[in-house]
Amino acid sequence: VAGGEDCLWYVDKNGSWHPGFDCEFLTFCCGTCQQRYCCRDPLRLLTERQQRHCLAFSPKTIAGIASAVVLFIAIVTTIVCCFMCSCCYLYQRRQHLRTPLQG
Repeated sequence: VAGGEDCLWYVDKNGSWHPGFDCEFLTFCCGTCQQRYCCRDPLRLLTERQQRHCLAFSPKTIAGIASAVVLFIAIVTTIVCCFMCSCCYLYQRRQHLRTPLQG
């Protein structure tokens, strides 16, 4: 195991964000998903892969991704509907531009 392994940013059990930090030479990132610190005990080592697993599957991360996807779909749907619905301004403007100018 390499010394000086970095502890990645994390969110503790209270929801507070903590920035990532470097451990000193011959110390490792130890702890849990919600609490990280540097130590010399390889049995408590929290690998970078384990740290990323904590981030990838946290409920807040999943909720954030789901919210972003829903918002994106809502925006795209609204724009498409505005170009297709005859009562919408964008539809009327598009139809107006399509008609030839009358002299």
